[in-house]
Amino acid sequence: MKKILIALLALSVILTSCSSKVPFTTGEQTKYKLSDDDVKSLQFYTMGDIVITNGKSDKSNTTEDGELVIKDEQNQNKVIIPSGTRGVVEKVDGDMLFVSFEEGKNLKFKASPTDGKYRIKSDRFDAAKRIGIVNYGGEEYTVNTQSLKAYLVFKLKNSTKRQSNARSVKGRKL
Repeated sequence: MKKILIALLALSVILTSCSSKVPFTTGEQTKYKLSDDDVKSLQFYTMGDIVITNGKSDKSNTTEDGELVIKDEQNQNKVIIPSGTRGVVEKVDGDMLFVSFEEGKNLKFKASPTDGKYRIKSDRFDAAKRIGIVNYGGEEYTVNTQSLKAYLVFKLKNSTKRQSNARSVKGRKL
């Protein structure tokens, strides 16, 4: 009984170790000759947290009933895409991938010229504030430099099959 349990444990370790998450890069695309349709059929994951925010603030002064009223209203929306979140490619446009993490919304990822990893592509970048501006679901959001470092990974599984037959013969007598 112990031998069976050890064999099952060893088999489960072997099966789970055959698949690993690797960065999706232009090099991987070329190496495996992936077409746009192949890319769309891959399950992607984020490596690194992505946090995008948008909001409006209203700072104004008014007088009411002889008093000065100072208004400071802020409305902030934050979307958090934790590291490891699954995403699917909805559209491929050259070296740009439109990846969706929720229905009806996507973020653009572009291949980095330095290492080929696909990172968030901001529509605009404010160098003074060190934030990018992205469109997500028809609204503008800001993304900080830490989130801009996040990249896409995918699972790569090596499957090797070999078949061999061996038999021993006893020979022939007259």
